Amino acid sequence: MSDAALGSKAAELWAAYPKTLAAARKRRGRRDAVEVGVESFDGLDAVVARLDFDFLGGSMGRDHGDAIVAALDRATRDNLPFVSIVRSGGARMQEGFDALFQMARTSGAMARARKAGVPTISWLRHPTTGGVHASYASASDVLLADRGATLGFAGPRVMHALAGVFPMKGSHTAEQYFADGLIDELVDESTALSRIGVWLRLAHPAARVMPTPAEMPEESTRRLTGWDALRCARDDSRPTARQVASEVFDTVAELGGARTGTNDDVMFAALASLGGAPVVVIGTDRNAVGPNGYRGAPTAAGFRKAQRAIDLASRWKLPIVTLIDTRGADASTPSDRAGLANAIAETAVALMEASVPTVAAVVGEGGSGGAMALAVCDRLLMQDDAVFEVIAPEGAAAILFKDPGLAADVADQLGLGAAELRARGYSDYTLSGPSFAGAAESNRVLRQALTSQLALLSRQSADERGAARHRRYGASEGN
Repeated sequence: MSDAALGSKAAELWAAYPKTLAAARKRRGRRDAVEVGVESFDGLDAVVARLDFDFLGGSMGRDHGDAIVAALDRATRDNLPFVSIVRSGGARMQEGFDALFQMARTSGAMARARKAGVPTISWLRHPTTGGVHASYASASDVLLADRGATLGFAGPRVMHALAGVFPMKGSHTAEQYFADGLIDELVDESTALSRIGVWLRLAHPAARVMPTPAEMPEESTRRLTGWDALRCARDDSRPTARQVASEVFDTVAELGGARTGTNDDVMFAALASLGGAPVVVIGTDRNAVGPNGYRGAPTAAGFRKAQRAIDLASRWKLPIVTLIDTRGADASTPSDRAGLANAIAETAVALMEASVPTVAAVVGEGGSGGAMALAVCDRLLMQDDAVFEVIAPEGAAAILFKDPGLAADVADQLGLGAAELRARGYSDYTLSGPSFAGAAESNRVLRQALTSQLALLSRQSADERGAARHRRYGASEGN
């Protein structure tokens, strides 16, 4: 086909757009692809925007943008969560720059919702691409996606036209997005709405209640030091932090990643419930394998996942609990080049700045700076068979004596046991651990202690907690 013929065909398509739009409106019985209303999930209301793919491919033009902006602003005004159920091919090309401009408008409405602490959830259906995917859909706090859905900024045909190649098989799928930490959960159509209900139950403003006051459990006086303590902390039969979370908290919904393109399964972050009170839980799983192949060693991507969770907790006013069990961060070259040191530092700063109550619990090994980043908190609890070390004894022995075989002797000098750190004022309370009390009892004790400490801290104002936290970490006089 000649250039002139193609130009004529394009002109005809654009000229026919008003009739095409009118026909779609008549056929679908609505003004545009977006249907907005208030719906109930698990008894909790949310403002919901549903996209109709049969209305011009769910594409976004001016009316689409108007509907999303109005829905988000309504959610912000009424303090209700916003849920979008999305199927779209992207911007509506026939509306030109007006269509492109809706990306900015809807992003602005999303920013207002974030500032107001309004939770947002998107269910990405097949397909979700283009300007809708790259604006309000992907900017939501929680992202669910249909298994097998095509996701991407550019669809396969656009990618081929612009880059000259088709995407690799499987690259633009919900499964790949989940593996890369870009979405939080894969869902089936039959269960998606109930899963949205679970997330809303943990994030909804109406569900934010203070933990019920409880007495602290009896403090453990067991004294384990040096190598004996370390052997208990590293015992293969010891529950992992992820397993502890699943037993201590009533509901746990894990965030999928930091949305940076690399997921680190060693670091987990979740919305959870503790006796009916929503909390954010962050932890390190010593048995999980990170993106560089190292077990139990969090990477920069892991710490950025933690930062994402801290941000959500601060915006939604949810307490933060960290569960620490790692020999240390992944110090490999790929991890270092990905910004490990900065990610550790920014995680510690984020916890220091958090406006909500924060409690850390060492439930195994607290290894060096990777563990310290998660221990910046209002209260630090340690199980009596846990340790917290400036460096692993094997590393210290190698540095000081060029002989890792002296690790046991070095461990006795590091002052890493829970009783030692409690005596020096670094730890606030020592809890019975699983080595002697058993997993079930240690989990019960930890749950009681977390409930008690969060209830006490929740009674303080954010300013009071912040001032006390800075005093705890040695703010200079007058600050």
